Amino acid sequence: MLVSIFLNETEVNSRNSATATFTIGWLNIDCGSNATRWDKNLLQWVTDNDYTKAGINKQVPQKQPLEEMNTLRSFPNQNQQNCYVLPYNAPTQRYLIRAGFYYGDYDGLSRPPPFDLHINGRTWSTVKASTAEGPLYHEAMYVNQGSGSLNVCVVQVEKGMVPFVSSVEAVPIYVLTGTLYPKMETSYAYDLVSRVNLGGNEVRYAGPLSEERYNRVWTRGTTPPNCVQVPTVATPLPLIENDPPIPVLLDSIQSLKPSDPIILSVDLPHTTPQLAYIALYFAETATLPKPNDSRIIDIYINSQKKSTTTLKLGECKVITLYPMTVVGPAINVTMASASGSTLPPIVSAMEVFTRVEAGSKSSSPPSSTPTHGSGTQGSFFYAYINSISCICLFLLCIA
Repeated sequence: MLVSIFLNETEVNSRNSATATFTIGWLNIDCGSNATRWDKNLLQWVTDNDYTKAGINKQVPQKQPLEEMNTLRSFPNQNQQNCYVLPYNAPTQRYLIRAGFYYGDYDGLSRPPPFDLHINGRTWSTVKASTAEGPLYHEAMYVNQGSGSLNVCVVQVEKGMVPFVSSVEAVPIYVLTGTLYPKMETSYAYDLVSRVNLGGNEVRYAGPLSEERYNRVWTRGTTPPNCVQVPTVATPLPLIENDPPIPVLLDSIQSLKPSDPIILSVDLPHTTPQLAYIALYFAETATLPKPNDSRIIDIYINSQKKSTTTLKLGECKVITLYPMTVVGPAINVTMASASGSTLPPIVSAMEVFTRVEAGSKSSSPPSSTPTHGSGTQGSFFYAYINSISCICLFLLCIA
């Protein structure tokens, strides 16, 4: 079995200078495709032939701008384990795992199927495809325990409803300055519920000089009616918890007056009690209206006070709330001015995960599933050499 040692290296000497994000070890699978390709961000997308032997390749007639959404692999055999086996760089490496789905009426039936998504035998989420929407993504943070591979599987839950996958991405979270999401327990997966950039546009990986180093997608958040967008200051050093990209911290939302709280509603995947992992990001404005002004913020989850933080000029903060027992279908995350605060509450970004419990176990992948022998080793070596060549060429161009 191949155990890769290629790492995602990040140059973190200073974020004031140009910074290169090296993507060696990132795995991007274009499911159903017949050829390896490079996208505009210099990411290599490979076929899924080395990662699963089940299913059938299909073309999607309703084309999307993202090329990986224009093909898929469907799995019509209800009794077969439909799994992708992904190699792990290290037995205890944390990974970002993202699976993408775009139905696009590929089967001509206009019946997008619901089906379950499993990660290493645990029920991760339920995929609810649609004919009206664009691509749908499910993302999780996961640390594999003592194995050189990880299984991502789709499971049919309704007769005649055929599961499918459009893309699978696996990114090793290797950080030179510490650990991302340090309170996440290594024995669980954490399903991403929401990751929003409040006050600014979407931020994602956009090439080797991207400020987003881990292929996370920070979607543009909705500004509540009692709030305004305000520019904030993000200092490059020291790096803060979870290493958020600088553009996410340069814009924030602030309520119109100190007595107005900021209320952010988050839809949860389940209505039963679950454990949530909530990360809130704060940055301050360049100047305060008056020299003696202060900004002290109380943080509430469903009207229960959980934390208080004081912001200072030139300082960015991350407040992590875990474990938080919450009950769906939705929760309210509230930022309110604390006693003694003269300024209204402010917030830059928010991430919400829920812990994937052990729950029902799926069986192991069938013997026909690839085991990443010499064929895959050659594929990884080819990707490694091409990644190095691409990075060297890029650095020569900007030198």
